[in-house]
Amino acid sequence: MNPKRVLHDEVGMLELHCQVLHDLEQSQALLVYTAVPGSESHEKLRLLSVIGDQSLRTGAE
Repeated sequence: MNPKRVLHDEVGMLELHCQVLHDLEQSQALLVYTAVPGSESHEKLRLLSVIGDQSLRTGAE
C-alpha cells in the first residue's frame, strides 16, 4: 500500500494510506484514509478533527 499525498488548504501536505472497502452487491466502495500514528500527518488530521471547516487564516491576506 503506497501512501497518497494530499495537499490540504489549511494544514498543508498530508501523507495518507488508503483502504478501499467494496460492497459488490451495491456496486459501492468506501475509501478510508489514515495516517501513521505519531506522524506529522496524523497530528494534522487530529487538528482537522478539532477545527472542522473553520479557517485558520486571518483576514489580512
